[in-house]
Amino acid sequence: MLRPPHCKPIVAINCCNAQALHVPPLAASQPAPQRPVAMETVKAVDVALCVLLRAYLCPDESDPAATSDLHPLFGQALLHEIRRREETHSPSLIQLLQHGHVCPGAEEGSTAAAYFVTIKSAVGQHLSGLELPDDLVGLFTSLRDSVINQCTSAPAESEGEGADASSAMGLYLRMCYARYTAMPFEAVCSLLSDVQAYFDAAVAVLQGQPAPHVEPTLKPGPQLELFLNDRLVDMAHSIGRLPQADIERPLVKLEAAAPRLPRTHLARHFSSLHHRDSAAALDHLHRFFDRTLHTSQPAGGAPGAGAGAGASHAASAGAGQAEEAAARERGRLQAAALTLGSMHAQLGHVEEALQALNETVRIAQQASDDTCLAHALALLCLVMGATTPGTITSVSQLPGASPAAAHHSQLGQLLRRCLRRSEELQLPHLVAYSRLALARFQLLHPHQPPPAAGTDDGSGAAAAGAAGSGGSGSSPPCSSSVAVAAALRDTAHLHMATRLAASTPAVPPLASGAASARVLRGVGDLFTSTASLFAPSMAGMQSSAATEVEHLAAGAHLLQAAAWELRGSRQLSQAHSLACLAGSGGVARAEEQCTAFAQLATSVVAAHGYQAAQQVLAAADERFPLGQSRVLAAARLAIAHDRALHRLDLHAAMDLAAQMAALASPTDSTDMGLRLEAEERVARTLLAAGRVDEAVQAAQSLFAAAVATGQALHTTRLLLLLARAHQQAGSPLTALPYALTAIDHARQLHADMLAAEAAVLMARLWCDMGPQHAQHAQQELEAALPIILAHGSLELQAAAQTALAEAVMAQHTGADGLRRDAEVLGLLEDAQRLSLQLEDRGAAAHSAYLQALVHDGLGQGGLRDAGAASFATLIQPVLA
Repeated sequence: MLRPPHCKPIVAINCCNAQALHVPPLAASQPAPQRPVAMETVKAVDVALCVLLRAYLCPDESDPAATSDLHPLFGQALLHEIRRREETHSPSLIQLLQHGHVCPGAEEGSTAAAYFVTIKSAVGQHLSGLELPDDLVGLFTSLRDSVINQCTSAPAESEGEGADASSAMGLYLRMCYARYTAMPFEAVCSLLSDVQAYFDAAVAVLQGQPAPHVEPTLKPGPQLELFLNDRLVDMAHSIGRLPQADIERPLVKLEAAAPRLPRTHLARHFSSLHHRDSAAALDHLHRFFDRTLHTSQPAGGAPGAGAGAGASHAASAGAGQAEEAAARERGRLQAAALTLGSMHAQLGHVEEALQALNETVRIAQQASDDTCLAHALALLCLVMGATTPGTITSVSQLPGASPAAAHHSQLGQLLRRCLRRSEELQLPHLVAYSRLALARFQLLHPHQPPPAAGTDDGSGAAAAGAAGSGGSGSSPPCSSSVAVAAALRDTAHLHMATRLAASTPAVPPLASGAASARVLRGVGDLFTSTASLFAPSMAGMQSSAATEVEHLAAGAHLLQAAAWELRGSRQLSQAHSLACLAGSGGVARAEEQCTAFAQLATSVVAAHGYQAAQQVLAAADERFPLGQSRVLAAARLAIAHDRALHRLDLHAAMDLAAQMAALASPTDSTDMGLRLEAEERVARTLLAAGRVDEAVQAAQSLFAAAVATGQALHTTRLLLLLARAHQQAGSPLTALPYALTAIDHARQLHADMLAAEAAVLMARLWCDMGPQHAQHAQQELEAALPIILAHGSLELQAAAQTALAEAVMAQHTGADGLRRDAEVLGLLEDAQRLSLQLEDRGAAAHSAYLQALVHDGLGQGGLRDAGAASFATLIQPVLA
């Protein structure tokens, strides 16, 4: 079934803490029966592989001995060849023998080389003996008699040679024999000619002669479908590791060899979409659905009218075919519209995505397809979550509410409705998506009001919302963190359950041999004890839904890491980022891994400095050498901007802020969080350059935009920026209301580190207002210092210790007081060390200056001069 493209990642906490939530695969109603497809014919490579399997399963005198130690390796090589999906064309005989080489690096004359020579000789003897069609008939008859009959015998009688009927080798042999029996005599004669040409080409190569030209044989349709499925799965992991041309090269060759294969265009659509080539993505999407139109036509029109029961039967058959064709067409149109909407959502085209969603809903409602409607609802939630409030004009307005409040209120209701419908329709992949999206919504908007009376959908919406903007509701403290942890746990449990349910057959397989009898012994209750997780409409799509739940479970660690970072626990945040990279590295998509690297680098730079962050970014470059996502690019620019500010390289800082702004969408409909962060960094650069008035004006404009769009975290950070700007302007009384409001907002958001940062700024403002407030400032700092020293960043720890030292120094005018508070020097030394670790020579120089003042107050002239010399050394590059 069709799987819509991944939707763009949504910024969760900031541009470096994102949770990539994707629209899961479309699990619409069960497709109508397709017209019968002609059975594939046996190819020359199948004959050669059957000969190799016969030599392994039932060896005779000319075949390799089954008692050899290399015989199991030979069997493993054959199994790998049966399951090989990396190629679209069948291998030549030379390539086939090379694939079956048990020890490719074996020396001449060794046991392994001799074993391989025996294999080549046996294959050559059997293939060279196929001179007449009767010889080919005899080969398949011997396979039937000596292999297939033995693998379908009773378990007690199959202890010797042969393969189990349900094993990979047994299924392959049975498939080849079934294809052979369906071939007419002319096709058998043609197969004989192909086998002889196949063998002659290999002989010519071995003898060093010019090989006759043999067109490579395209693999059968089912194997090509498996190849394309693997490409679709691998594509999300290959972005940033391989160039787009290398990713699409096998697809282009396959398209030239099999132009009517639809999924080739679907794979190229995904590749173009990942590389943000909207024109190519749209073109291949149209081609894919055009091809599905031609391949899903009914076998023919209604049979001609006849007499009596024959005419009635013909009319009934014609009506049934027409109904099936109409059902197929509705499903195709639904999938096309939903996939088109998902594509526009990933590219940030809000209006186009909504138009496609409206068309999807219209068709699905006409067909009464609840499953498709549930997927459309999930995509609508994702589009609304990524869209700036006020962009979507169809959002219902609440009386007295701002556009942002109305937008977020409706988004919360839609998420809860999506969760409820997913549970009712037994769509586990949508359940996992809804749980994570709802937890992310609660993390970003912990104090959204509950739905108004009469609008609750019965899913417990009131329990999920908070009481009000003042935080005085009935929801428990940090309920959003609890919701995130619960969503992570439930998604992990759902992943295990869906994986087990998807891999469990509907009924126990028949015990056709000894191997299956051994496997089934003692596990008869497996098929009755597994709970039904999938709706009947998802028949045949359980594996795809389970894979999507697995991807969501891997990406859920990103949301948990962002939650812990917000709460101030960097160790736990780093643990979940590493869990996504290491524990789920083989499952997580490239976008999610880049997000994990961004989270890890941002957390590491705060706790260990820029050198450690560079190691994380170097690891990201090694894994994704050809480019990363915008989330990781923004994290890299943010780290470089902070470093430039610490070094007072203001030209570089302004340039880096402009580059970050260029990452955002050129319109205001999406990427508002990234745009606000980039503009905030511009204001910080203006403030570092001493252009206070311009910095204040820019911060006030950004604050109004953040409030209008409901960006609570950005609002709090901008309040802190305004307070710092007024403090730098020498007006602590003006800065005080901003700092107090920032503390209140941070506590409402349960952003512990942001609240601690505001507390440090508040204490410094108290000190700036005079020595009479220094004791109060000291009390504020001593209350916040434990959590700062335990979980704060290097910059916050240095600032807190410097502020505490200044508060203590402001309370003493003589040497006696300084001697009683001897810890002042220790605080300043630690602050200087932390500042140097961050390459902030200006803050380190300030700490050295304060140390010189303390030593001077204590009458320690030598230490005072040493501190003054240190200050002069540190301040010189800053002044330059």
